[in-house]
Amino acid sequence: MTLIHAPKQSRSQETQEKLLHALEDLLAEKFFEQITIRGLAERAGVASGTIYRRFKDKEALLPVLYERFDQRLTAWADSFWDDFSLDAETDLWSRVRHLVLKHLVFYQEQKPILRTLYLYMRLRGELSLEDIDERRQAKYVEMLGPVISALIEEGEPAFRENRFKIFLLLLISSINERTLFDELKPVRTLQMDDDAFVDELTAALHAYLCSEKHT
Repeated sequence: MTLIHAPKQSRSQETQEKLLHALEDLLAEKFFEQITIRGLAERAGVASGTIYRRFKDKEALLPVLYERFDQRLTAWADSFWDDFSLDAETDLWSRVRHLVLKHLVFYQEQKPILRTLYLYMRLRGELSLEDIDERRQAKYVEMLGPVISALIEEGEPAFRENRFKIFLLLLISSINERTLFDELKPVRTLQMDDDAFVDELTAALHAYLCSEKHT
């Protein structure tokens, strides 16, 4: 069952959008635990009672925020490859770098909401939406398609599902640490600019994919 049901009345929809926009603004300034209902109401320009009529507490806003983010993530994934990038980046290295760079930029842009959701789910469990795992897996299969095509074109061994699962784990874990927790160790002790980070992570992921023939 889907957790969130969109408000039916346009006024309720507008109020919910105000709350979500205000919440994202506040998350760019402080951690979720530091945000109060009163502070959220002031930022959204509504009364605290307006929030309590819709949500039991501030934690009840997170599934709504998650659903909103999932829509944003889907739109991002749908535009991940365009004709220009496919024509310009034909070799495996370039396509892996494209994958790394696009993830880095997206995670940087979405840092407040991503960090909030990541920490909440690590501490308290999943904020599941209907069929979200299946939809995201399908999107990542599409996203990896050009990388797999380049891998085969360059004569590397055939695609193995488990190998690409580890590939994605290395990619996403590295991006998470770089963007969401950049002020903490060990990331803080391994300072480098974004271009260097993208190049080094590309090299590591490219080497991992190409190591198949040596195993």
